[in-house]
Formats: sequence, structure tokens, C-alpha cells
Amino acid sequence: MADNLLSLKKRISTIESIKKITNAMKLIASSRYNKQKNLFESNKDYLLAMTNAMNTCISYVDYSKFKLPTCMIKNDSNKKLYIFITPTLGLCGSYYYNLDKLAKQYLDKESDVIFIGEKGYRHYKDKVNHSYKEFLDLLERLTFANTNYFRHYLDNLYITNKYEGIYIIYTKFINSLNVKATIEKILPLEYKINPQILKKEPRFEGKVENVADLLVPHYLDALLFHYLLESSLSEQASRKNSMENATKSADKLIDELNLKYNKIRQQNITNEITEIINGSNNSPLLF
Repeated sequence: MADNLLSLKKRISTIESIKKITNAMKLIASSRYNKQKNLFESNKDYLLAMTNAMNTCISYVDYSKFKLPTCMIKNDSNKKLYIFITPTLGLCGSYYYNLDKLAKQYLDKESDVIFIGEKGYRHYKDKVNHSYKEFLDLLERLTFANTNYFRHYLDNLYITNKYEGIYIIYTKFINSLNVKATIEKILPLEYKINPQILKKEPRFEGKVENVADLLVPHYLDALLFHYLLESSLSEQASRKNSMENATKSADKLIDELNLKYNKIRQQNITNEITEIINGSNNSPLLF
């Protein structure tokens, strides 16, 4: 019985130590989540404004007479290039599992992949045709300037006509409790002319085709930044929820073990009292 009590006491102490770690990690993830959420919401407004501006300009450009921007040209290759955004750190629940499940449908021995995040690179580097690893730590140094540099890197790859299109595998943020692994096509940039825009032509400073040529790259910067921020936000949300659930599980387990400890301890006390009473009843009477 004494051994059982000592074992339970050690186990409770171990779980309490783990709980302190998970609780600290939850607080760190919560802080990062709040920061990323503010950036993400701000960028959504910027992306919406850039999208509206780009669509307006493109709606007034006759591309049968003007050269298409590089990012809108359709290449004649059959090969696809993938951008795979994964976490570098673990302890974020099913976040990477869902990404991996989606990636298995697209990545194979013929695939060329740009990896962002160590976890995906370590898992797939020997399972794909070619791995681009220049931007593994992009999420850790995520700024608009670095995203702009990344977009130029993609442009240079795309204009070689080596790839039919560039696709991004990332995690879409739904809310603080739900995220979804998703794949989107980035290049060539597809657009639709909105008939509503054509009803009232805006005033352009300079030729509209020149304005469109300037706007399209900035729109792609905003779009890429949005995807990267969304992936980072989803990772922090998943880690925050995972650590919160781990902390709650530790609390529940500690309560169960404390109850078990107290029951055994009470039983030991009861047994000792019973032995004393029995011993006194069986002892000879002295006169």
C-alpha cells in the first residue's frame, strides 16, 4: 500500500510539471495567435482593396491588343510546381496531419515543391522530384518585403516556361477552433471581367494598361502575404487549442489520481485502526 501511495504521488507530481509546460505553451501560442489575427484581419482589408482595384483596371484593358502581364500568361508545359506550407515546430494537434493527408493526393516522385516549414521538407524531401528549400524559414521572418522577394522568385521560375502552373498547399483559417487544409492555384493569375464595373468608367492616371501592369504584381504580393499569414494564424490557433486541451486533460487526470490517492490513504488508515482494535481485543486481561 505504501508503495502504491508513493507511486501515485510521483505520478501526480510528474503530471503537474507537464501541466505547467503545456499551460506556458498555451499562453505563448495565445499571444502569437492574437498578434497574427490582427495582422491577418488588416491584410484582408488590403487584399480586398487590391482585388477591387485590379479587377477594375483589367476590365478596361483589351488584352487582344496589349501584352499580358507575365503572371497571366499560360505556359505550354504540363508540369506543376507546388508551394507546401507546413509548421517547423510540433505540438499543434492534427494541423500537420491534415496537411499531409491533402499533400499525398498531389505530391509524388514527379513533383517539384517549394517547401516553407521544416516538417514538410523532412517528410517529403526524398519523396518528390525536386525540393526548393530556400524559403524554409519564411514564416519565421514573415514580412511584406520578404513576401515581395518570394513573389519575384516565383515569377522568375514561372517565366522559364518550365511549369504549367504554381499551386499552394496551405491551411485555411475558418475560426479559432477550425482550420482546413486547402490547395489553391496562384499562377497563371485568372481573372473575370465584372460587367457591373463597365457601367461607369473610372478616371485613370496614365494609360489603363500601364496601371494594370503596376497593380497586378502588388495584388500578387498581397495574395501571397494573405496565404502565409493565414497559415501562420492557423498553426498558432491549432497549437493554442492543442495545449489548452492538454492542460485540461492534465487537470482531469490529476483530480482522478488525487481521488485514488485519498481512497488508498483512507483505506490504509482504516486498516491500521482495525488492526489496533483487533489487537486490543485479543490481548489477555491483566489483574
